[in-house]
Amino acid sequence: MTVLLEPVPPFSYEDPSGQPAGYAVELMQELLKRTGHGYKAEFNSWARIYQRAQSTPRVLVVSMARLAERESAFFWIGPTAARRVFLYRLKSRPEVNPTTLEAAKAYKIAVVREDAAERDLVALGFELGKQLDRSPDHAAMLRKLFIQRDDLVALNSTVAAAVTGQFGYDYKQIEPVLKLSENSLFMALSRSSGEGLHLQLLRAWDGMKRDGTVAAIAARHPFVVLD
Repeated sequence: MTVLLEPVPPFSYEDPSGQPAGYAVELMQELLKRTGHGYKAEFNSWARIYQRAQSTPRVLVVSMARLAERESAFFWIGPTAARRVFLYRLKSRPEVNPTTLEAAKAYKIAVVREDAAERDLVALGFELGKQLDRSPDHAAMLRKLFIQRDDLVALNSTVAAAVTGQFGYDYKQIEPVLKLSENSLFMALSRSSGEGLHLQLLRAWDGMKRDGTVAAIAARHPFVVLD
């Protein structure tokens, strides 16, 4: 199988030796071990991951927000973690202070291209190229916030501390100002993989939950929230 990864700690990232690591990676490795599937892991931008997962069989994405618009495009395995997204600002910019999501339309917001947070904002009437400034990945998105090219950034609170540190920024310099959305993250299997493979993976996942493996892996990653 092909496993597609986005560099977003604590879920998936490269360790110092260049190997895939992280909470979602460990879940995936245990899942495929139990089902006897080998895999090849690849890191890429979220937009490319999403496109490829829709068009290629036997592709597993280790962490994806389960949105209504995505429901029929993938087979779902999970939930693996809670996802709570906030709009963050630099603490040094108290003047950036929207009190409602409607008021946030007065500001420029950094988002990752095709990310669930971008889709949430578009659904609320925010416009690409106007309020929303797209980036290919979290590193580029955070850079725009810290150089004050953008006023706000949309971040999952579960990953905010880990991802800022991973890319060389100080998490203590940002703060949430508005909650955007809340749902769950899942592993997503390409629909063209077939229902048989999906059911096999689901059975293994249910076993991992029942025997405490999922909770044990989550306990090793302090930023991860299961529900």
